[in-house]
Amino acid sequence: MFLDLSSYFNQDNFRAGFPLGDFSYNSKNDRKQLAENLELKSENLVIPKQVHSHHVQICTTPGELADIDAVISHSTDIVLSIQVADCIPVFILDKNSKMFGLIHAGWRGTAKGIVGKTMSEFKRINEQTRDMIVLIGPSIKQCCFEIGPEVAKEFSKDFLIQGKGDRSFLDLQGVVKTQLLNAGINSENIINLNECTCCQPDKYYSYRRDGKRAGRMIAICGWV
Repeated sequence: MFLDLSSYFNQDNFRAGFPLGDFSYNSKNDRKQLAENLELKSENLVIPKQVHSHHVQICTTPGELADIDAVISHSTDIVLSIQVADCIPVFILDKNSKMFGLIHAGWRGTAKGIVGKTMSEFKRINEQTRDMIVLIGPSIKQCCFEIGPEVAKEFSKDFLIQGKGDRSFLDLQGVVKTQLLNAGINSENIINLNECTCCQPDKYYSYRRDGKRAGRMIAICGWV
C-alpha cells in the first residue's frame, strides 16, 4: 500500500508517491517497486546516500549519489527518490519549467539551511516561484519530537514548546514551512499533509518510536 500524491500537483503526467508501513522494505528493490506502481521507469531512479547535510544535487542521469540530501531534475527521464523514517520528505514541482525535486529535511539539514539552498537552485534556473507547488509529507510532528537543549538552540523559540526540565518539543514541519515562505513560495501552494509518523504505528515507520529496528519509507517522484 502507498499514498499516491500525484493529484496534489495537478499535472497529468507527474507522479509522486509515499509508501505506508505495510509496504515491503527491501533496500533498492522497494524503490523499484514503488516506481513501477506509479508507472515510472525504475531504471531511471536516482538514489542518494543521505547524510543529514545541506548538499543539493541537480540530476541529469540516474544512479547512486554520495553525501546528498536534496535532489533536483528538469529531465523527464529521471525518477527522484529519498529515504525517510521521521524526517520530512519535501516534494517540489515547478509547473512552469517542469523542474521537480525532493528534500530530505531532518533537523540537522533544516538547521543547516537545506530548504533555502534547494529553493535557491530552483530560482537560479527559473526565477519565478508563483508556479511552484510544495508538499510536506508524513513526518514526525511537534507532539512527538522531544529534543534536548543542544538541538533546541538551533531553532527559534517560535517553534518550541517547553517540556520537562531542559527538554522541548520542536515543530520541524513549521520550521520548513516558514523557510519555504521565506524563499518566496506562495502559502496557498504549500500543501502539508499534517501527518505524524511517530503517532501512527499502523500506518508509518518511525525511527523515534521504534529505534534501529524501524523500517524506512521512500519518497519518489517523476514524469511518465
